Amino acid sequence: MSKRFSNMLLCCIALLVGCTLYILLRPTTHIGELFDKFTLITNLRNALALYPCDFLKYYLPDFLWGFSLCCGLIAIFEPKTKGLIGCAIVAFICGASWETLQFYNITTGVGDYKDIVMYLLAVIISVTINIKRGYYNEKNN
Repeated sequence: MSKRFSNMLLCCIALLVGCTLYILLRPTTHIGELFDKFTLITNLRNALALYPCDFLKYYLPDFLWGFSLCCGLIAIFEPKTKGLIGCAIVAFICGASWETLQFYNITTGVGDYKDIVMYLLAVIISVTINIKRGYYNEKNN
């Protein structure tokens, strides 16, 4: 599997799972409100409400957004090793900036340092996956 295809696949899967978590666990968000009309979604939400888990509800989606962004940037630019770190830094800065804007009530949401930690973990894991898969070694750079 090529580096680009692998990263695009990871990007899409993370984005899909993150959206699904928002749809099922965060019905008051813009994404969640789009699915209010569907009875199946409402029933799933009611069943999941019995098992509250802040990590699944608040932090995992942010991790997945950051992971998706980092993998997407890597897939688009196919950087060498130094550029790989650059993609990770850009993804982290985007996530941290978004949380900062929320913290200062410039945009909707709740700014939280734990979300920033999730973005950091996401980019670290994305870079680690790419390095461990052998996409970046000194012979290719």
